Amino acid sequence: MQVLEKIQEFMSTPYSNAPIKEALIDIRIEPLGADQLNLIEGICARVKEQYPKKKDRVHFEGTMSVGTQVGASAAQRQVGYVLESADSRFVFQNCLDGFTFSILRPYGAWQELRDEARKLWALYREVLNPGRISRVSVRFINQIDIPQNSIDYKDYFRTTPEVSQDLPQSLMGFFMQLCFPVEQVKGVLVLTQASVPPTELNSNSVVLDINVYTEDAEAFSTEERLWTAIEMMRNLKNEYFERSITDKTRALFGHKEDY
Repeated sequence: MQVLEKIQEFMSTPYSNAPIKEALIDIRIEPLGADQLNLIEGICARVKEQYPKKKDRVHFEGTMSVGTQVGASAAQRQVGYVLESADSRFVFQNCLDGFTFSILRPYGAWQELRDEARKLWALYREVLNPGRISRVSVRFINQIDIPQNSIDYKDYFRTTPEVSQDLPQSLMGFFMQLCFPVEQVKGVLVLTQASVPPTELNSNSVVLDINVYTEDAEAFSTEERLWTAIEMMRNLKNEYFERSITDKTRALFGHKEDY
């Protein structure tokens, strides 16, 4: 089977044991004034049954002065709330500068993420009537746990750091970030790959973080275009994920089935 055909096959059928640690949809807006916090509080009240856990979202600012006197100061201001479901699996960030909805592990299905995000965004939009959307992103953070004490990263990933032949070839860890232009949404795909502390002894863990975003006003000029762009960003995420891993990595995710 050709590589492209194999990638298309895997993209069309979800994994039963997907390595997704967090998946989110984020919509940034032109910041609203602090006097709108009471409206955000009203949104919290309307979803309290589904999202009973609530904490403040704050923004920290610092200043430094130089000259005859050197000094520094810091201040914080509330910009919204972070709401969680009872089991902390669903997280709704409801803020003056935008909206974020996340699903944490165990991840279910894209439809679950998209549909709940769309419902909450409709409520956010209805109550706050935000102005211009400035940025939209879809981000999936995968943690791939490899049950081996010592590995060659090239066995599991199709893009790895290229180390000079004049340097030792054994790596204890790495961090790599690549940015790709994606014309489909007139945006950018940021692929971050890094080793992280393993979850178990005698194993290795690697984060594969894929964030697709656009700041193109045309992409979200209407609700229909907004959610079409979000769907396209998710498809791009899938494509880059599959093009970044090997069959040895896929074998870690178990049998694939519809869900």
